[in-house]
This record gives sequence, C-alpha cells and structure tokens, in this order.
Amino acid sequence: MKDKTTGAILLRGACENGVYMFPNSLVASPTPKKVAYVHKRTSLDGWHKRLGHPSIKIVQHLVNQLSLPVSTKKISSLCTSCSTNKAHKQPFGSTSFQSYSPLDIVYTDVWGPAHITGICGAWYYLLFMDHYTKYMWFYPMSAKSQVSSIFPQFKMLVEKRFQSTIKALYSNNGGEFLKLKPYLSNHGISHYTTALHTPQQNGVTERRHRHLVETGLTLLHDASLPLSYWPHAFQTAAYLINRQPTPLLQNKSPFEVLFRQQPNCLKL
Repeated sequence: MKDKTTGAILLRGACENGVYMFPNSLVASPTPKKVAYVHKRTSLDGWHKRLGHPSIKIVQHLVNQLSLPVSTKKISSLCTSCSTNKAHKQPFGSTSFQSYSPLDIVYTDVWGPAHITGICGAWYYLLFMDHYTKYMWFYPMSAKSQVSSIFPQFKMLVEKRFQSTIKALYSNNGGEFLKLKPYLSNHGISHYTTALHTPQQNGVTERRHRHLVETGLTLLHDASLPLSYWPHAFQTAAYLINRQPTPLLQNKSPFEVLFRQQPNCLKL
C-alpha cells in the first residue's frame, strides 16, 4: 500500500491466493469462528454479511425499509473481509448514453479467464446489464465461444418476460461479440462498440465487474470457502446487488425499478 501523493510505501502484506492480507498487528481481534444461526435474529453486522457486504448506509436503509429483524443496531467500524477485497483504482468517467425504458440499451462483457477453474468447469462469465434499470444477468461459461449461443437465449427470455425488445447492444470489440453482428442486424438491434484497447469507454460494465468480483470474493473469504466456488459466489453476488438500493436510481434497487415491486430479503 502506497501513499497516493508521494508514492511512499505505507504497508506491506503477503499475497495469499491472489489477495493481499493485512498484517495481524493491524487486525483489532482474531476472526471469530464462523457459526450459522439462520433461525435467530441477527445484528446489523449479520445483515451486512447476508446482503453481500454492502455499505453500512445500504444495510441500514434495507433494515428500516423492509423491517428486517435485528437483535441489535450496533455495527462494527471495520469488516476485515471488505477491507481485504475492496481496494480499487479511481472511477472512470460517466457515459453519454441515455435510455428511457428497460432494454433500450443492454451492456455486455466477458470476464476472465479466472485464475482457478470453477467447480462447474467455468473459466469465464458473461454479464448483461440493462442501462435503464441497472439490473444484471450472470452466465458462467467454460469458453468465450458460448456467447453466440447464450445471447439468443437471453434475448428470448427478457423480451418475452418484459414485453419489449432489445434495441441496442453495447460491447467491446471482442471476437465473441463481433460474431453476433449478422444476428443483431437480422433482428434490428444496433451494435455499439468501444475503441480498441479502451475499456474506459465500457465503464458501465467495468464498474459492475468490479462490484461483482469484490462482493463475490468477499463472500468466499468470509465463508472460508475455496476459490473454486467463485461461479456460485459471483452468481449470489449478482442476485444480492440486483436487490440493493443505489444512488443511480434515487436509492431504489434495480429489482424494484425493473419489476416495480420491492424485493423480499427475509429469505436470506
């Protein structure tokens, strides 16, 4: 860890499974043994973990809005799993695209390859995100070539469910997306792409990747599960993020904007 202004080294930590761990001297207390009490009320700390480690403001907002049962409203100032997995660079600039209803613009991108094969054989995942509602769909894949078979399935699913059509697809210039051009043209779907070697122009999905991966790794770290479970952890992260309020939607969740009803978090 370095000082942003001077570049001076402030802290060194050993790398374990691709994650830089804080030295033991900086941890307030040893990590307690993890025990599941799913049938009992839990604290705000417990809901922080159940909801996928969002910010404290989001946890308090959901607890108050959805009347979630809590044993105490005291919350610790530091979550070790969050501190370990959520360090990142400065954000990219905002996009100039505008949408006025669901499926006007769908952003998509492929993440991977992962350092470790998922237990389901996945090396990659394909992400779709609706620009208007910020709702996302997650598809693990063993190869990038699966994009050409997954997109028609996704198109049929969302267009039938929401009685609307996909009007534009935004992606990078990856070969897996360029192969979709004839299909997109035949179905009247505009295809926007980024400039070569410029991921900043696809900042919407890049930020969503960061949020998804950080949350998934934090869930795995907190549950002491091996990294091979990443497809399941990332799928869970997508489910949870879709149900969390965001300032981009005036503190509504993507689920609430898309389905026009509040999510049910009690089953968590």
